[in-house]
Amino acid sequence: MKLRRGTVIGVFSAKGGVGKTTTVANLGSALAQKLKGRVCVVETNMTASNLGLHLNILEPPVAIQDVVFGRVKIDEAITVLKSGLHVLPGSVAFTDELGSIDLKGFIDQLRRKYTVILLDSAPGFGLEVFAGLKACDELLIICQPEIPAIAGTLQTFRAADRLKIPVLGVILNRVAHRRYEIPLMEIKKTLGWATILEIPEDGAVQESITKANPVVLESPESPAAIEFKKLAGVILARIKARRRVRVRRAKPRRVVRARKVKPRRRVRARRGR
Repeated sequence: MKLRRGTVIGVFSAKGGVGKTTTVANLGSALAQKLKGRVCVVETNMTASNLGLHLNILEPPVAIQDVVFGRVKIDEAITVLKSGLHVLPGSVAFTDELGSIDLKGFIDQLRRKYTVILLDSAPGFGLEVFAGLKACDELLIICQPEIPAIAGTLQTFRAADRLKIPVLGVILNRVAHRRYEIPLMEIKKTLGWATILEIPEDGAVQESITKANPVVLESPESPAAIEFKKLAGVILARIKARRRVRVRRAKPRRVVRARKVKPRRRVRARRGR
């Protein structure tokens, strides 16, 4: 029997504070509503773990740092939420020196159990960022309509290109259409890459973070929640399309064998007496 192979999608940006963790928490929660028990979000920012805070996991008894340093097995570190989302959180109390780490090995183990694995990343390009990048199949890059965020997005594109990791697209986050924001057309021209969608500036998001409950669950009809759910639909459609391609490739071709034709017996005409 062939083992299930889930898709690992990393949510990255070299710029901090653009909304990577918020995107992972909401996208994961929206996907879990459709794929209950088959979506896992993973904290890979080990030096400043915040994913658990967005999901009301304040002090996880077991965290990703315990897995990385070999203290527990990965199955023992998974927290299951009422929403159906599975979470591998990090410890906010971690202050040790990190050093070189390998995330790909244990994240590959998650592929056997989950359809979608989302990685929340650290900003910049430290060792933990590259460890997360190397574990991904595809990337979502988070950007804001401001010059520092656009510069960070370009850096992330270069890193993905160097590692040959496909980029699904850019999520333009916290769009308020204020005068100081860079217009969308200029951003597209600068990046040379299509944006999947725009997440509007929405007070419901900040309120949901305070309540430690993703906005797609706390205020599902808010403007930002609607766009996060659209993003989940894009991801689901992509996964379904990929599965159809795999099925077509795996389906054995029907071999039509030529039927053997028996030679006809010659019947000699009887001669009259």
